Amino acid sequence: MERKLTQKPAYSLRTATDADHSAIYDVLEEVGSEIPIELSDETRAAAEYEIVTCCASGRSLVAIDDHQNVVGFALARPDLHTRGAVSLRYIGVSKDWRKSGIFAALTGQLLKAGAPLVTTVLTGNKSRMVELLTKKGFVQTAKKESEANFRWDPAPPKAPY
Repeated sequence: MERKLTQKPAYSLRTATDADHSAIYDVLEEVGSEIPIELSDETRAAAEYEIVTCCASGRSLVAIDDHQNVVGFALARPDLHTRGAVSLRYIGVSKDWRKSGIFAALTGQLLKAGAPLVTTVLTGNKSRMVELLTKKGFVQTAKKESEANFRWDPAPPKAPY
């Protein structure tokens, strides 16, 4: 029996812009229960503020399909507590686009920028985020009852010989 090879759907990454706010919110709403983040009428303004702030920082990314629809995102901004570090606030991939390499591409692009990355994973996270971040080289730096903090640092430059 001949096995059919399926081609992965096409997507590309780009820096998130002001025009992406509502599309990012839509994907965040789709995956929010896995993070977990409460997205209700009362919390919508705070979530939208975080999206706007992250997009304005120039550090956030979106994955778009060939019809220019946002199918994944990485919301990041300069960290408020660690000089020179970037805070990865949220990362999500639309359920229809899982297993297509988008998470790896988004995190890879952030790591390639070369700045230390910090992030927090809530205890109730259902998306294997701790495992995924650890595979990318993130190290747990603190743990509380409700969350765990992680950090990735670029490799120090090699001494010339």
